Amino acid sequence: MSAKKRIHILDEVRGFCVFCMVFDHALFTLGYMFGHSFSALVFDLLAYISPAFAATFVMMCGASCMLSRNNLKRGIRILSAALGVTIFSLFFMSDAPIIFGVLHLLGSCVILYALVHKAIDKIPVGLGLTACAVLFFLTYSIDTGYLGVAPFCIKLPDSIYDSGFLMMLGFRSPMSSYSDYFPLLPWMFAFFAGVFIGRYFTAEGLPQWVYKSRVPFFSLLGTNAFFVYIIHQPLIFGVYYLISLIGGI
Repeated sequence: MSAKKRIHILDEVRGFCVFCMVFDHALFTLGYMFGHSFSALVFDLLAYISPAFAATFVMMCGASCMLSRNNLKRGIRILSAALGVTIFSLFFMSDAPIIFGVLHLLGSCVILYALVHKAIDKIPVGLGLTACAVLFFLTYSIDTGYLGVAPFCIKLPDSIYDSGFLMMLGFRSPMSSYSDYFPLLPWMFAFFAGVFIGRYFTAEGLPQWVYKSRVPFFSLLGTNAFFVYIIHQPLIFGVYYLISLIGGI
């Protein structure tokens, strides 16, 4: 896509979500890995709204599938980077490693879409969005042991969670601890909601205002979201570690 046809609104929304993610991870690292109590408090308070930004980011990545020439190759590249993040976390964040974080989720979803896109593309946009919304809220509490939304929820058997083998689906063991945990349920439904949104815009055509850049900083972050995600956690950890060596934390 040429520069003048770049969909800047997509980049800027994604970039804003990336900015929020980096800020959130910076608070978590400072608060829970370096013992800064005020940062931990702010992180806990923001935990009430951070899922909304996470869902928006995941949806934007889903919408980007409609603009990619090779989603299978893109998904494999994302999963390869996710493996690197996992290895890093096992060495430096062993108490709560990143086993299935947002990169693992996105890589898996992009590959899944590449494999089943012919079937997905036959589903009407309105029906697809409705189904994704219902399934997202229906499965949102799976990692806490429930199916549905309170007070209309069902307690799932503990045996599903005990083994830990289904943690990538959302059935994580209560004895385990992970950072940046984004299981397929419910987050894959946010991703595919983004796919349907992207398909709607590419089918209907976009108004001219979406091509105009309003916040270049967020547009830059959104354009380089993959690179920012790869480097931000080691960079944050490294900066805090160096500061701690001189007694600054």
